[in-house]
Amino acid sequence: MADDMGFSDIGSYGSEVETPSLDRLAEAGIRFSQFYNAARCTPTRASLITGLYPHQAGLGHMPDFYADGIRARASSPSYQDHLSYESRTVAERLRDTGYATYMTGKWHLGYIRPQWPVDRGFDRSFTTIEGAFNYYGYGIQMAGEVRDPQMALDDQPYSPPREGFFTTDAFTDYAIQVLREHDPSGPFFMYVAYNAPHWPLQAPPDDIEKYRGSYRVGWDQIRTERYERLKDLGLIDPGWELAPRPERLPPWEDLSPADQDEWDLEMAIYAAQIERMDAGIGRILATLEELGMEENTLVVFLSDNGGAAEDPNGSLEGAVLGERDSFEGYGLRGAHVSSAPFRRTKRFTHEGGIATPFIARWPAAFQAGGEIRRDPAHLIDLAPTFLEIAGVSTPGAADAEAVALEGTSLLPAFRGEGLTEHPIFWEHEGNRGLRRGRWKLVSVFPDEWELYDMEADRTESHDLSEEQPETRADLIAEWERWALRVGVRPWDEIRDRN
Repeated sequence: MADDMGFSDIGSYGSEVETPSLDRLAEAGIRFSQFYNAARCTPTRASLITGLYPHQAGLGHMPDFYADGIRARASSPSYQDHLSYESRTVAERLRDTGYATYMTGKWHLGYIRPQWPVDRGFDRSFTTIEGAFNYYGYGIQMAGEVRDPQMALDDQPYSPPREGFFTTDAFTDYAIQVLREHDPSGPFFMYVAYNAPHWPLQAPPDDIEKYRGSYRVGWDQIRTERYERLKDLGLIDPGWELAPRPERLPPWEDLSPADQDEWDLEMAIYAAQIERMDAGIGRILATLEELGMEENTLVVFLSDNGGAAEDPNGSLEGAVLGERDSFEGYGLRGAHVSSAPFRRTKRFTHEGGIATPFIARWPAAFQAGGEIRRDPAHLIDLAPTFLEIAGVSTPGAADAEAVALEGTSLLPAFRGEGLTEHPIFWEHEGNRGLRRGRWKLVSVFPDEWELYDMEADRTESHDLSEEQPETRADLIAEWERWALRVGVRPWDEIRDRN
């Protein structure tokens, strides 16, 4: 899983960034054109690891210190600072069936014991416990201060070396290590959660230099080029409009040459982060092949949310953008490109915040050869898929107190059959959404609900609320029933107001 990577940020989804490993994975497997995440890192990770909606898993908001007030005002088991102990993880369920379970990368589902991966079903793990951190091992940089990252190797704290450490490579190295040490007579489950390309913008200089100059044509042209490639790839309908540039961003030609060059550098670093991740994925896939495990291993790839319009501005004095003392993001001007052709970005429930690439390959089970699946699907469908593969046909049935999983197995879609249709819901920071069949209900807090026909207008350009009032009212009622069931609290009552 990638972190803060938008829908069109890899080659097989229309990007100019070179991602040969993921492109080969897509060519040998399948791509979903309508796969969804949960709009932000922690909610997505909670759904991925449990098969539940984030609120059901205790993480209706974030586990970090800055959300202390929100959690206190919510005063609800749906808003905790860790993954609910009552929510069984996929790793716990699979380990019970004889799987070896491994994790490497970003956790962000609880900071203290017993909330670490080793406490939640993973036999072995090498992780960063927190959310955002320096790729070179510094940890968090804010207000000119630097503190060590909170990392763990199994059940022990881990301190990265000050030299020769880069998270993308380190997480890849650990994944390869445990694959080589795995007993091939038994099955395994591995969760590789890269922090790339989440801010800060950091990458090796040679990787950055490769992309320097590639983005001087400007954000308007890059978005248009991605839009055209997505149509050519068959991933979007030619009849859908390209979502307009956000009002807060000026036309590219209005920027000064210095500002244009700065954006080119930001995007070159961002592209380098993705390519470095792709190279790591390629190394893992090559190891599976070398060990004779490729044929019967299901590999899936996705991102946790759309492009991140955040810019932390935590660089140390004198830092060079992209190097270890810098701590910057690419902001809205980069995020809206990453989320092309859709509207909005991370945190929002319009398509730009929740649409992700999704690639699946499993040679022993299906030979798809680059086919596209158009069924709407969501993170909540992954746990039922993994458990069905492991022979657990009725997830949660053995645990009388467990909440039933919310999704449906993707195996029919993998085989080229249709999926069982089910509604998909979202809520994060008052941004809300519901996808049911062709219809999508969506709103940005505190605005009114909008209604879109996803078959005719997935870029959400034409609100049909006035033309379809009965459909809108029906979907609003369905969303409200879901919100009550899973424990959503009204955002206006619990949000920070300063």
